[in-house]
Amino acid sequence: MATPKWHVERLSELLHREIGTVIAQDVRDPGIPGIVTVTEVKLSKDVRNATVYVSVMDGDREEKENVIDALNRATPFIKRAVASRMVIKNFPQIIFKLDTSIEHGQRINELFKDIQDDLAR
Repeated sequence: MATPKWHVERLSELLHREIGTVIAQDVRDPGIPGIVTVTEVKLSKDVRNATVYVSVMDGDREEKENVIDALNRATPFIKRAVASRMVIKNFPQIIFKLDTSIEHGQRINELFKDIQDDLAR
């Protein structure tokens, strides 16, 4: 049975905030650097699964994938910590994925700047 849209959006926002707080303050894994930002939480319609998109500021693609692996290994801890802060009947399964939209946006801005420089010549 599908959950009402407003409930999914509200729960997504709450998970976004709480997961970000737990990662920033409570996770003490050396594989997870200090600059990890939760950019979006997408919940399934039945709110049983949550895909958490994170942005990692430093490192190359391989290092960022290692951070995602470390977050996925820390998922049970993160899930317990977040669940203790919330009142929710069934806590969703969490899967972390890398959000590359920031890098993509930076690349587009660089291309626009190059075009603007070429037109100025």
